[in-house]
Amino acid sequence: MKVYKFLFFFLVFFSFSKDLFSEKVSIVFTVNNTPITSIEIKNEITYLKLINSDLNNMEDKSLVIYASKSILREKIKELEIKKYFKIGVNDEAVTQSLFKLLTTLGLENLNEFNNLLSELKLEIEFVKNKIEIELLWNQLIFEKYRNKLSINKDKIKKDLKAKIKNEENEINEYNLSEILFAPKSKSMEKEDLEKIKKSINEVGFENTAIIYSISSTSSSGGSIGWLRKTQLSKEISAIIENLDIGEISEAINTPAGKLLLILKNKRKVKKEINLKEELNKALIIERNKQLNQFSSIYFKKVELNTVINEK
Repeated sequence: MKVYKFLFFFLVFFSFSKDLFSEKVSIVFTVNNTPITSIEIKNEITYLKLINSDLNNMEDKSLVIYASKSILREKIKELEIKKYFKIGVNDEAVTQSLFKLLTTLGLENLNEFNNLLSELKLEIEFVKNKIEIELLWNQLIFEKYRNKLSINKDKIKKDLKAKIKNEENEINEYNLSEILFAPKSKSMEKEDLEKIKKSINEVGFENTAIIYSISSTSSSGGSIGWLRKTQLSKEISAIIENLDIGEISEAINTPAGKLLLILKNKRKVKKEINLKEELNKALIIERNKQLNQFSSIYFKKVELNTVINEK
């Protein structure tokens, strides 16, 4: 029986945190009989702070919840991809992603990275394993669903031409962040939405995205970044246009769940649009959007068939 309830953390946090932030090792979860220890969660917190410095401002209780959610999701993915792939034989792809991480962190070489990891008491193999799991999960999703991708290039091109034609000398760009959540049932939608809204009021949109969002953007506080109006669907564009800066949208239905968007900023840029470039960007955005939706759907399916127990 699955016993996966985050309320647990609020009830026993203070006793659990004593073990978590000490060197004592205790089993916190099992995932299909695979143990997850307090030290693993501690290392997860350290790693998550490394890749997102904003987490240094988050209280310990929320960090435990987020790190536990993160490591549970990763373990579920790892157990699933082991059915299809070998782990530890993808050095070239892992190294490429590792250097992207170094660039993001502002580091120049692996020596600097290794020194940083040493200070944080993390092993580079720990980081490489995390990278490889995510790469293989994305590969698994692509192989399972590539024949189900439905991208109408002609329609996207036609819509793009119409958007460009209707724009004036300047075009709107929007800086957006998101929270994607998937209620377990129709009856839970209102309750989950209220819980997320309460969290936003208490700890802000970014921290709430980190804790509750199931999107791949959760680790960066839900940040999507700057998008041109021409890169948004008609539905999303219409919603965003009616938001003030700092305002949050109503919950939007998507195949992967309910979506909340916040307009962080907006600007106008001079209209210098290359149709071919914009079309390529639009096709990539649509492809990634569909793959992310398939990823969320497949993960939920795998999660339902996974036995997770709290110890």
